[in-house]
Amino acid sequence: MKYIRLFVVFSLILGACATEDEKMEKYMLGNWKSIYVKLELPTYQAKDTLVEYDIDFENPHDPRAQRQGRSYVTYNSNGTFKSWTEKNRRTFGQVTEGKWKVTKDSLFYFFQQGAGKKEVSVSFGLKQIEDGFAITGLQDRDNDGAVDDTFYLETVRMPETEK
Repeated sequence: MKYIRLFVVFSLILGACATEDEKMEKYMLGNWKSIYVKLELPTYQAKDTLVEYDIDFENPHDPRAQRQGRSYVTYNSNGTFKSWTEKNRRTFGQVTEGKWKVTKDSLFYFFQQGAGKKEVSVSFGLKQIEDGFAITGLQDRDNDGAVDDTFYLETVRMPETEK
């Protein structure tokens, strides 16, 4: 009987231990909004020109934030996500839905894009920050054929989402 109790206790302890990936996945569940975006385009449109954009959505006087609109994303426990942009409390532009996967330091998106529903997968470096998370990645944001543009985004959990 003593061994059975010991086995049950050990099983409960072992089952309660989540991997780092599982902890980060649980942390990501819920609704998030962007608070800051930085883009660095070192060879803007294949020229020897550095272009940088800093957009602070928490600053009501930031003209880029007012023009751009704020992005939102919802991560569901079934591995699906939905992202959209709002401007003046109205959704505009494309709403993206697909699958997501997280590890302790990477975020992966899988979705269809365009009229032909082309399968797209995108990955970002992932870091937990004070009230949210930050992602960073190299992309071709200026459409010059070079994947050399740095995209950095900070988010914060929406107030109605439980931790």
